[in-house]
Amino acid sequence: MLFAILLLAAGAGAGAGAATYNGVFYVTGSQFYEACWKRREKEKAVGGFNEAQADNPSQAVLWASCTPIVAETMDKAGYVLGSSAANAPEDAKALAGSCPDRQTEIPLILGYLYIVVVDAIEKTGGPSLIDHVAPAGWLVERALKARWPRCVDAAHPYIAKARKETPPS
Repeated sequence: MLFAILLLAAGAGAGAGAATYNGVFYVTGSQFYEACWKRREKEKAVGGFNEAQADNPSQAVLWASCTPIVAETMDKAGYVLGSSAANAPEDAKALAGSCPDRQTEIPLILGYLYIVVVDAIEKTGGPSLIDHVAPAGWLVERALKARWPRCVDAAHPYIAKARKETPPS
């Protein structure tokens, strides 16, 4: 009887592991990278501001999540955008050296923000073994840390300042 219970538990664990690997519960890091990399390549081929078309509904859903996953991860991890633009606020100028520079490093259209992260993932060697089961945010955060390692520490005082200046709701 004990053997049968252990066998069932092992089967359930294997099933859950396979489901996680296939992204049933969330978008994994490797799924994010593969889908967003394909989107970037298709958009390069289409050129300009023309929107590339996904090959199937599943791909369309993953493509639609590329920038939201990056934006959510940046927000949760404490990343902000700096700016070296002449008319940028002083706080944004102070962060331009340590954080993503809106003027020089971030696409004009924020919907393409994912491209910056896909490029950073490529430069760090692509997804690791754990990224086949870990949520996409882990891979995105690792790429952000590799590209802008001092941003979160540099941004912390400015985020705290902004929160103090914003009246509670």
